[in-house]
Amino acid sequence: MESRRIGRRELLGLLGSGVIGAGLLACGDEPAIVVSTPTPAPVATLSSTPRPATTATVTAALTVTPQGEVTLLRVIDKDRGGLARDYVPSDLVRIEDRWAVPGFAGQTMRAEAAAALVRLLDAADKSGTELRVRSTFRSYGEQVGTFQFWVDRFGEAQAKRESAPAGHSEHQLGTTADISSRNINWELLTPFGDLPEGKWVDAHAHEFGFAISYPRNGEAVTGYIYEPWHIRYIGTARAAEWKRSGMILVKFLEQMNVPR
Repeated sequence: MESRRIGRRELLGLLGSGVIGAGLLACGDEPAIVVSTPTPAPVATLSSTPRPATTATVTAALTVTPQGEVTLLRVIDKDRGGLARDYVPSDLVRIEDRWAVPGFAGQTMRAEAAAALVRLLDAADKSGTELRVRSTFRSYGEQVGTFQFWVDRFGEAQAKRESAPAGHSEHQLGTTADISSRNINWELLTPFGDLPEGKWVDAHAHEFGFAISYPRNGEAVTGYIYEPWHIRYIGTARAAEWKRSGMILVKFLEQMNVPR
């Protein structure tokens, strides 16, 4: 573990990348923080060699849930679906750094979601649309720090519109990614949705199993501002159903979780 002082601009970047742990020590405008080095994980890459397991087998491994895991379709919002303080997905893999926003290497997701994200980013590149990942899995402790940062910066009411309380962030699921583009300086800003890159994500993310969690004009339902950069993996079949339904994701997931 390495302790050093950083400025607020770098702090915002570290929070977005998921590098910072929970321990923020207030110290004027330049807090001293503890920066932890992530444990190396397997790397998710594109491969022309078929995997031994079929897609259906891999999907079942995530959806049936080993003991202690959560499902792809879990409803999680400000009030429901809270994740345990110590919950970390057991199958996190590292996404190749070439797919990361500059300065945000070391991103990890659950294996199936990571492979799907790499396919999405590669397909975008081949279409002439440059997209990169800025933030993926975030632990409970990291979310404590992230949420408190926004509280300190904007106050609690605004923070609740822009960030989830610890235990209620989709990022802790390990199936969620924030993506951006060079044309918006790799930031996470609502104008991304009106850029060609954001429009590509809106039109094609579901083809790779992803849904946009917090759509335009959805705050009354989700409790969060429009986040065109925030995509959650729910599997290709369900994502296709979600897209056809026209529903806000949390409402679609509620419907999927109704006992039958």
